[in-house]
Amino acid sequence: MTTNTTPTILLLGTCDTKLQELLYTKSSIISQSPNNLKVLIMDIGRNPSSSPEGDPTSEQQHKILNTLDRDTYIKALSRYAAAHICQLYRERQIHAVLGIGGSCGTALATSAMRDGLPVGFPKLMVSTMVSGDVSPYIGETDIGMMYSVVDIAGRNRVLDAVLRNAGSAIAGMARSFFESSFESEETSDIAAGSGTGSTVRIGISMFGVTTPAVAAARKHLEFILPGCEVYVFHATGSGGRAMERLTNEGQLDAILDLTTTEIADEVVGGVLSAGPRRLISATERDIPRVVSVGACDMVNFGTFESVPEKFINASRIFHKHNPTVTIMRTTAEECRDIASLLVKNIRGASWTKVLLPVGGVSMVDTPGQPFWNPEVDQVLFSTLEEGLRGSGIDIIRDERDINHTEFAVLAAEMLRDLIKVKDRETTT
Repeated sequence: MTTNTTPTILLLGTCDTKLQELLYTKSSIISQSPNNLKVLIMDIGRNPSSSPEGDPTSEQQHKILNTLDRDTYIKALSRYAAAHICQLYRERQIHAVLGIGGSCGTALATSAMRDGLPVGFPKLMVSTMVSGDVSPYIGETDIGMMYSVVDIAGRNRVLDAVLRNAGSAIAGMARSFFESSFESEETSDIAAGSGTGSTVRIGISMFGVTTPAVAAARKHLEFILPGCEVYVFHATGSGGRAMERLTNEGQLDAILDLTTTEIADEVVGGVLSAGPRRLISATERDIPRVVSVGACDMVNFGTFESVPEKFINASRIFHKHNPTVTIMRTTAEECRDIASLLVKNIRGASWTKVLLPVGGVSMVDTPGQPFWNPEVDQVLFSTLEEGLRGSGIDIIRDERDINHTEFAVLAAEMLRDLIKVKDRETTT
């Protein structure tokens, strides 16, 4: 199939319940530029629609899907929709996706967007569910969420205005993505793999208490690897998952994983876990990587009142990072478990090195600071060393703390060396 030569928007919705709103949105988008915008409607409804506008599943498929309970149906159709959307994206037939829906429609559409499209491809969801925690819909992606204000159950002035605004927004995104796809083949196929020429895309994990390290490492990387692109991920759970996703998609060529604190939250039960598979993507893809233990001295919670009672009763050491974030010092036993999970997730990689900051793993883990405890840090370091013995992964101890400029420079140069050596080996 040939590349679409007109900016094209895929409109996702349930034609059996939202057809009127979908058709209005399509009309609103096309009216902005009748000769320079196309809109396709993909029907993700449970019941067949007689409208010729949609791109529904076959009648036989509908019969099969209708035998499923609601939860199973949503999962099954989400997989179908994601595969179809991915194909349209790969064939360059679409340049943006807009979803419209209530609770089920939002679950369906956002699942298809998450699984079928890479980060960087325009995607927007108009939903009645934009209230409170929307992370189950967004995950680690860049889906934009727009509140419908009123239910999507018949047109009125308020809903029409919301749909017009959404249509205008997605039209602008589609035009921009369409134009950039002609300017750069690398941009048009976001997840195609390594950048061209000298461009190396490097992911770095960061936390507030490791910011100086990341800033210094980034500056040095940009000096020693001219033209590299550095992507900094805030290690808040979603940030770690985003870095894992981009690594899986082939959008990162190397990782400077200075801040692995999300492992601490996963092990101990903090609120900023990225899940048990943190660090595994780079291991599986075996890209150049330097790993450290930034902020593994802490577990994160919200306000002090939100800290689980079991930790309060255990007389743990707490520090108020800001009015809404409370951090808790990890114990020796917890550090042993944190190191064990790190070992499990990086062991087997060929292009990984580990760099340990003996002088402190965060801003608050240095002499005179509330979390300074070299004996507990020693448990973290020695467990890593023991667990990786015989793995082929080099472990280097550096006497400076993680935020010392020279530590950051060393980490950057270690990563540069891994990148250069692997590049030589793969090109000879």
